[in-house]
Amino acid sequence: MSGNTPRMGNPKDLEHLAKLLDGRGSLRDKLDEAFTRASHLGVRDRLAPLRPMSKWTDDTAVDLRRRAAILRAEDGDPKAAALYAGFSPAELKGVALPPDAMLIANASVANSDAFDPGWLKRKPGETLQDWLQRIPGDATAKISGNENLGEVVGDYINLTALASTVPGAFKMAAAGTMGLIKYFRKGDFLKAPGTTLAQILKGKAPSYIPGRIARLGASIGSRTPAPVLNALTGKDSLAALSGKTWAWEANLLKVGKNANALSRATGAGRLAGFASGAGTALRTAGWWRGAGIAGSAASTVIGAVDVIQEGNPVEAFKRDKAGYVSKVSGVAFNASLTAAMIAPNPVTIGAAAVTGVVYGVSSIVDNWDTVKKFPGKVAEAGEWAGKKLGEGARKLTSALNPFD
Repeated sequence: MSGNTPRMGNPKDLEHLAKLLDGRGSLRDKLDEAFTRASHLGVRDRLAPLRPMSKWTDDTAVDLRRRAAILRAEDGDPKAAALYAGFSPAELKGVALPPDAMLIANASVANSDAFDPGWLKRKPGETLQDWLQRIPGDATAKISGNENLGEVVGDYINLTALASTVPGAFKMAAAGTMGLIKYFRKGDFLKAPGTTLAQILKGKAPSYIPGRIARLGASIGSRTPAPVLNALTGKDSLAALSGKTWAWEANLLKVGKNANALSRATGAGRLAGFASGAGTALRTAGWWRGAGIAGSAASTVIGAVDVIQEGNPVEAFKRDKAGYVSKVSGVAFNASLTAAMIAPNPVTIGAAAVTGVVYGVSSIVDNWDTVKKFPGKVAEAGEWAGKKLGEGARKLTSALNPFD
């Protein structure tokens, strides 16, 4: 398949052929079954000539899928580069791939005759999220020819993600611990995480909020029409269904359960009762709290998939101890945070506080080497950019000088 010869083929046919080689009930499965039976019969050595077929089957299936990915890239399939890297359609199902990261990756696959797309291949134990974080830096290195510049881009992405998640984990740990202390010492009700703004707007700002901000927020809240404020922050009158006064204290599961029971008691059917319970819980939560629950739940699912893609937990831990602990604790933190947002109680708030500390510390440990080296890498990249700019200026001056 040269650069001057148009590629002919159907990627689906190639992928189907690859599935016949290594999919369920495939040639590879039949080979494994034959070797197993031969071992039980004590004649495994008789099948020795067939052993190379196992590796051939695996290698050929991978090659067919990569050829199919090249064809897909030429047709503009946005997932082509990820398929070429070695991720399965099942791993990519429902995943929104960032277009900025995929643009160069897909272009590299589509022009594989001119550009070696080998840098896109999935590394041992690399998850989809790891891969998506890696390729922008690697692409920068390929384009610029400067590996350090690529590392700067990759490190910047990692550190930006760190800065956007770790402070929130520590904040949750601190606020959760403070809330638990007040709960056990004074009997104060626990508050759902992510409801601070709602508390400020309704004149019940936490003690750590500066007085000026608390007063300004309460003033804004008092001038906001009640239906709008309730839609955003939650309807406090419904919190009584869980024995609480304010919406941010309410256990949404209890609210929904009790609203369902009341609806059924008045003759509503099972489906109508469920709809009533769910709707009441959503009105109690308000838009902001509901969005927080949805976002945290989505992060839990994405993180869980990422951990699963790491493969065997023991081997994954050996490959990258701090990194694996950070990923697992991140899933635990988001799961407990979701639970605390839905049902604030000592167990869920305590779990979110503990996992928040573990997640925050392990994330810093995992990225500490990057943090230390980043300033030096940036300085080196700046020197390289300055030299390139100087060379470009000299060339431009020379081209414009009629006496040169």
